[in-house]
Amino acid sequence: MYRFFISFALLTCLAGTLFGREVSGASIVHEWNRAIIEVIMEDGFGPPIAARIHAYANLAGYQAGYHAEPGCQSLVGQLQGFESCPEPSPGQTYDWRVAIVAAFQTASQKLVYRIGITDSLANRQFSELSATVPADVFQRSKEYGVSVGKAINAYAKSDGYARTQGLPDWEWPRCDSCWVPTPPNFAKPLSPYCGMVRTIVLTSANQFRVPPNIPFDTSRGSEFYAAATEVLELSKSLSKEQRHIAEFWNDNPVVTSYHGHFIYNSRQISPGGHWMNIAMQVMVADKTPMVRALEVYSSVAFALFDGFTACWAEKFRSTLIRPVTYINLYIDPTWEPMLQTPPFPEHASGHSTITAAAAEVLTHHFGDRPFVDSTEHIFGFGVRSFTSFRQAALEASVSRLYGGIHYRRGCDAGNEHGANIGRHVVATLNYRSTGSQR
Repeated sequence: MYRFFISFALLTCLAGTLFGREVSGASIVHEWNRAIIEVIMEDGFGPPIAARIHAYANLAGYQAGYHAEPGCQSLVGQLQGFESCPEPSPGQTYDWRVAIVAAFQTASQKLVYRIGITDSLANRQFSELSATVPADVFQRSKEYGVSVGKAINAYAKSDGYARTQGLPDWEWPRCDSCWVPTPPNFAKPLSPYCGMVRTIVLTSANQFRVPPNIPFDTSRGSEFYAAATEVLELSKSLSKEQRHIAEFWNDNPVVTSYHGHFIYNSRQISPGGHWMNIAMQVMVADKTPMVRALEVYSSVAFALFDGFTACWAEKFRSTLIRPVTYINLYIDPTWEPMLQTPPFPEHASGHSTITAAAAEVLTHHFGDRPFVDSTEHIFGFGVRSFTSFRQAALEASVSRLYGGIHYRRGCDAGNEHGANIGRHVVATLNYRSTGSQR
């Protein structure tokens, strides 16, 4: 919890939100997205579920606030299964900031566990806004936001996620090429049924083909053996910079540490949360206005959600063996990767998929531009500078090879798959009516 208040205070100063002054709509949106990142860390959600939370929370915020900018339009009919959402009453006055807070709060109450954190944020923002918003407008706006949040909760409930949580433990197939639980935890597979959840922009999880993995083979002269050997040999000669890259992009939500008989877990930002935070940093620096910020956050979150859903569908279809298992069985029984191998199959790289998808969305909105990413600074990994979002995505992808947890083919396949998903998201969504200008 200490980390939450430090990072949240920094964001508050950065956004310029101070009690007793006019509250910026954009700062409200940024605060909600940072709070959701922090709650996800505290709750320990896995990457696919975290992306789902980002998607529905930001959909609620956008639907409650898009009327604030002329020419913007609803996402009803543009997302899979999203057929209706409340609209404000004609001729009535609303404060869209109040509606956005209420929508975020209401949606979050069904998406995360520690709602005390999100409710506390909502109460503070409501208190600040009530100082300048007429009482009748405040109440009307809050009620409207709550109705939107409830509609988004109903939409989220229909995506099949709840049903996947009641399914029996996934029994992984037994074969030479098949994934098995990996050291040091030998944990059960994480979120094995998330590939069955309804996508939000993609027509299905299988809309874009994932480039196939290298045919499995244990022969010394085979392509697969060479791919595993590359992972092994690279791990022995990592430069200081390559190690830093692996650590900077690790984004393992739960890292297990062993000291003798003492075992403890530590939290890190999720892979999707890292890219939501990159979006926040760029928009705060650019002073992006409120509705545009909602649009960017929503688009990135949708790309992350669909990216994880599609990637997980492939992972649990191909069920490919991880490098640590293959290397220990066929090359070096004592080898350990630099990073802990996450508990799910190899192909394709989830990091590579979702970072490529997010990079396409951010490039669409902000172009090929340099930026500085300080997301990992609070975890002790400093800051990194990038020439573009795509360059950052490629670095995040190769970090999995440096960390020893993916073959190069899995990273390359994820890059291609994720880029297709990101381009589809920006080509499909239309936030503005015909003829309107941003």
